[in-house]
Amino acid sequence: MSAINTACPTGYGKSYWSYRSATTGDSTKLCVTRVYHANYCILGQPSGDSISLALMTAVACRREPVPVPYNQIMHITGVYRAPAGADANTCRRAAGDQTRYWAALVDDGATLLCTTIYQGG
Repeated sequence: MSAINTACPTGYGKSYWSYRSATTGDSTKLCVTRVYHANYCILGQPSGDSISLALMTAVACRREPVPVPYNQIMHITGVYRAPAGADANTCRRAAGDQTRYWAALVDDGATLLCTTIYQGG
């Protein structure tokens, strides 16, 4: 019996998939890093004034109903190199933009992921 005991990187937008063969007992681990694209959607879970973004999800923006345990579809409005101090206010697309954004720093803080609640369209 052998095992590949690779330590996968951790953080927002990173995960792993593992498999253990019932036949051989061998274990395999695949490290994955999520790639984000503007205009795609992910799932979210609102809680008060904040939203927990399910950063490893991908869902059709028009998905009905929203898969449990989530209750919100989040539209990715932009994926940017994160400047120092980046937050949701950095996501504004123009002066006076009143859109409510939720943001996450992914890729070990190097990338700013900007989202809004999907409104359809």
